Amino acid sequence: MVEAVAALQIQQLVELLAVVSSLPDEAAAVVGAAERAAQALEAEVAVVIIDRHIAAAVGFPAEEVPEEELFAIADRQLDKLSVPDVGDCYAIAAGWAGAHPGHLVLARYDEGFSVEETNLIRGMARLLELTLTMHRTLAAEHEMRQRSERQAAENAELLASLQQRQRLLEHLSGIQRAISLRQSLPEILESVTDATQDLLGDEIVALWLREPGDPDRVRLAAWRGMREEVARRLAPVPLTEAGVAGEAILADGLVTNQGQPSTLTVDLVPGRQTIAMAAPVRESGVVTGALLVASCEPQRQFGDADTQTLRAFAEHVSLALTDAKTVDQMRQAYHDSLTGLATRGLFLERLTQQLSLAAREGVGLALLFFDLDHFKEVNDTLGHAAGDQLLMTIAHRVKEQLRGSDVAARFGGDEFAAMLWDVGAPGDGFAAAVADRLLAAIEAPVPLGERAVRVTASIGIAYANVGETEPGPLMRRADLAMYRAKHGGRGRAEVSAED
Repeated sequence: MVEAVAALQIQQLVELLAVVSSLPDEAAAVVGAAERAAQALEAEVAVVIIDRHIAAAVGFPAEEVPEEELFAIADRQLDKLSVPDVGDCYAIAAGWAGAHPGHLVLARYDEGFSVEETNLIRGMARLLELTLTMHRTLAAEHEMRQRSERQAAENAELLASLQQRQRLLEHLSGIQRAISLRQSLPEILESVTDATQDLLGDEIVALWLREPGDPDRVRLAAWRGMREEVARRLAPVPLTEAGVAGEAILADGLVTNQGQPSTLTVDLVPGRQTIAMAAPVRESGVVTGALLVASCEPQRQFGDADTQTLRAFAEHVSLALTDAKTVDQMRQAYHDSLTGLATRGLFLERLTQQLSLAAREGVGLALLFFDLDHFKEVNDTLGHAAGDQLLMTIAHRVKEQLRGSDVAARFGGDEFAAMLWDVGAPGDGFAAAVADRLLAAIEAPVPLGERAVRVTASIGIAYANVGETEPGPLMRRADLAMYRAKHGGRGRAEVSAED
């Protein structure tokens, strides 16, 4: 359940960016962000503070916004907020710095905010800062367009900046699509480094990530403009030797360095690096690396637009890392660690869903229960490692005999189950034919070291009755059929006597 909520929160960050970016100006974006944040966190009130002024307030009656209390919450002096007609509410604030510092403040009556929700609120605040910066740039462009022809040169420069911003939005949109489509994490990180180099135009881009088992060391996860033969062979290095990237990780903030590069940088970079800038990236709110850009051009300076661009890409690396971790946690929770098959919990969830769908659409569904005959003898004779290898081989063979619409699971030990979709009527014999293929696949010799082991299985088959939506009775029938097969001689399949 926690993993599903985390996945939803990642989607909510992407949706918040899409919503506020689509609004016409800064004022509308601020109100839209407050409304979206209140909806996502089920909060009674949501307030955006910018430059120590209330920019938007959702949930308060007109003329009853308690400014001093809200400022105190933003300053972390209070953690409760009195809301008219509601009462005392748990309050939380997430802020940002920059030219126009601000805070996103939320208050909820029924319960405080979890660690995951706190990380979500921080992400919302950072995305709001990015979006407000873009709206201010667009507003400045609109104002410049109204000026006289004498300002044509300034207009042209701003237009180029807007074109750059449009390219940034296109790159970010592509990264968001890759995250939502669950592309592999390495591919997404490579696309971020490509996009960063394309937009900023600097020779060097590198993404450093902390080692999972040693957070005081970092490794190169993706790069552009470095010596390939050195970068690919580079072992994880201490944070203190990672130059500007290490400084950004330790400081949890953007760092710029113009001067003597580190010894490691000299080895990695073909030219002489003159300036570098790095922004931290996070996984579930925890700093886990840094995105770096660097140049060998003597006159290169990083402006505000460069800083905002790097931060935007770093935030999207954070989204990708957090989403990948959530997906991995969900996979581990719902799939057997040894065989990769569905766990009992996931199988029962899918079975319940498919039974309801089969009842609505009139589609045949069958359930197979089976376990391995005399599996304990393999464990006792050859050891548990051999038993595990046998289970992995059998699981692989089971998956090979099923279609993409079918679901196989390991219930524990040597107990397995398979749900077959669209099997026709019981008399058609489809499920029995699948069971025969499974028996033949399972009975084939399994190489275990210098020996080849043969095992058999006993399979019970039960068909879902017309309109049946509860998995319990169907599972009971399949279980009884499996024991009939076992008592009838093993290495065979039996259809439920009730079908």
